[in-house]
Amino acid sequence: MKLTRIMAAMLIGVGVGVGFCKPANAPPLAGNADAMNQETVSGLQEVLKNAVRSQGIPGAAMYVETPQGKWIGAAGVRNLLWKQPMQAGDRFRIGSITKTFVAALVLQLYEEKRLDLDDPISKWLPADIAAIVPNSEEITIQQLLNHTSGLPDYIDSDDFYPDYEAEPEHQWTAEEVITYIYALEPLSEPGEEFYYANTNYIVLELILQAVTGKSLAAQLRQRIFEPLGLNDTFTEEKEPIPGGFVSGYDDWDGDGKRDDVTKLEKWGLGDGGIISTAQDLATFARALFAEAKVIKTKTLAQMLDFFPDDEGGGYGLGVTLTETDWGEAWGHTGKTGGFLSTMIYIPAQNATVVVLSNAADKGDPDAIAYEALELVLGEVSDRKHIYRPKKIRVYS
Repeated sequence: MKLTRIMAAMLIGVGVGVGFCKPANAPPLAGNADAMNQETVSGLQEVLKNAVRSQGIPGAAMYVETPQGKWIGAAGVRNLLWKQPMQAGDRFRIGSITKTFVAALVLQLYEEKRLDLDDPISKWLPADIAAIVPNSEEITIQQLLNHTSGLPDYIDSDDFYPDYEAEPEHQWTAEEVITYIYALEPLSEPGEEFYYANTNYIVLELILQAVTGKSLAAQLRQRIFEPLGLNDTFTEEKEPIPGGFVSGYDDWDGDGKRDDVTKLEKWGLGDGGIISTAQDLATFARALFAEAKVIKTKTLAQMLDFFPDDEGGGYGLGVTLTETDWGEAWGHTGKTGGFLSTMIYIPAQNATVVVLSNAADKGDPDAIAYEALELVLGEVSDRKHIYRPKKIRVYS
């Protein structure tokens, strides 16, 4: 989600033990490798360590996998007060990478013929909501998935932040959040332009509930988390998180000082509510993009039908497109209170990289990811320069 200072301090909650407990399946702190040579292993750890220091972030975890091997590691600290070392298997809020999971659920239901991507959203929304959401009879499910619905972002409402600040302990629902767009004008006619708006995935959560009769959290667990063995992935606020997750930081009150905003934030909705680890996200990315374990190859092609985003890339059905020296990169970024993240898969190289950091006021996970890819893929492709995307885009 795109967060203001208030939002960064108040969205998304935390369970007991945040910043203290180690996930049951956590890899070792120093990282591990499978077939990567020692020089590459040492280089990846140095990339992450240097990035944490130079970017001024508390800590980060990274997972890298290519045909040359696998590596997972961490640098920095999980908590600034106790200075606990970050561990490679620590859990983080992943922000809008959640949208890729939600899109995958929608496409599974599409494969089961329980909905159609061309269905108008009015077909599935509760009648009282459909009557008020602008253009509900024209907007399709596909247009929600690729942010071409024209719906405004609920966080742009003048009322949303004051209401959120007034009830920091309230567990919000999609039905409540959607009301904040009722007084806002559409951004465009349906299907005409790309406007990234978190509202689209709030509406998709409502549709998933209507189609299945189950909560989003239940569907994620039943259809994705458990089948893929994502044992350290949870929907925040909707299910227990044994051991909690690392502390997240931001400048809450605008005084130039970094605050621990973890316990001030509660979320768990379809636009950014998942907690996960670098390794679990890499497992999900490969299962989705390379192994046909989440959706069929034919359906994946539809997911990867990218609408231009006017910044040199594109947005598909819950997936971003970035052009790199190694070919197209598919994935998503995330920004939520106290956390930044990126998940990248490069099909031409069969390469996956995930970077998670626990600060929202500073840091660039994409820069870390591409430097790591340069270190590993540069040896194969004989590229000797450090690549950066044309423009870093954070879909939050």
